[in-house]
Amino acid sequence: MPLVIFVDDSETALASTKMVTSSMPIEVKQYTEAQKALADIQAGMKPDLIITDLNMPVMNGFEFLEALRKEEATKRTPTLMLTTETKAELKQQGKALGLTGWIVKPFNPAQLKQAITRVLRLPA
Repeated sequence: MPLVIFVDDSETALASTKMVTSSMPIEVKQYTEAQKALADIQAGMKPDLIITDLNMPVMNGFEFLEALRKEEATKRTPTLMLTTETKAELKQQGKALGLTGWIVKPFNPAQLKQAITRVLRLPA
């Protein structure tokens, strides 16, 4: 079963993503701190998809993405940004760092499911 990790400092956002993904054929791990997710990856966890917020304390989504791209296990792991930010220059910055896609909060549950299904090539 594919492993999807969600990284967001908002418990509300994590609860929403858990509700949306509960019926999907995926394993979900959630983190409120990017550095904890990174530590688990460095300890051997190999997610199939990473979905992260941009605006977080300590380590923001771009810093997390940069760190992910330095790890052998997550150098090419599809990564989606799930954020309230909509600025084109931020999306460009994400793309330059190897971001796979951008989903704006509040997200449409069907849109999130569709993005996960498409990236992981799950049966629709």
